Amino acid sequence: MINGIDLRMLRNAEFIEFISDFSELVDSNDPAILGVVAQQAAFKVKIEEVNPLFGNQRASKYTSQLRLLDQRRNKAVDGIGYAIKSYCHHFDDQVAASSNLLAKNLRLFGKSITRQNKLAKTATIKVIVDGWESKPQLTAALELLGLTTWVTELKTANQLYDQVYLERVDEYAAVSPETMKGKRAETVAAYYELRKFLDANEVLRHDSVYEKTINTLNTLIESYNLLITKRKKPIRKKPKINDK
Repeated sequence: MINGIDLRMLRNAEFIEFISDFSELVDSNDPAILGVVAQQAAFKVKIEEVNPLFGNQRASKYTSQLRLLDQRRNKAVDGIGYAIKSYCHHFDDQVAASSNLLAKNLRLFGKSITRQNKLAKTATIKVIVDGWESKPQLTAALELLGLTTWVTELKTANQLYDQVYLERVDEYAAVSPETMKGKRAETVAAYYELRKFLDANEVLRHDSVYEKTINTLNTLIESYNLLITKRKKPIRKKPKINDK
């Protein structure tokens, strides 16, 4: 089943990015095979209608910064990955063992971290770095291989990306016209119709293609759910009044 998400909690820029990413993932898994050609087509029509209402998204001063920062962290991910892979064949048994430990840890996050959508990548890299910094065995392995500067570079690039992304979100917050509300509602309806058919077809057809597709979509959804959760402020409890 496809996970839930409160689309009302997404700001306009986030909403457009989410529906666009969702649509691209469905396309990449072939709507014909998934049996959702009509629903995907209707969803894409609504995306095309809502996008121009937020046309200045592409022209944001932050867009080029985000592109460069994403490339920077991709290079760091690839650099660390290639270094670890090469050290797995090292003649020193201790070096090889440390490399294999790190390689095993990286495999937990999939084969193509750099191909994840931008928000999922941010969350994934944060989890990886947090693990490397908090687990003594992984920290020691990185130090032995001389990869600590790579980790610092990856962490810095990822933090900068997240910071600039949130600044761009704030920039978008006050831009959209009133008609955006109506188009958002229509797009949400098309999204739920597509999701309904994907869930139904998964139950009816029992094909592995649905498991693969839905797992990918759920990864996307959870990255946006994390963003929503991160932004929520804790509820302040009212102070207790002592009766005398």
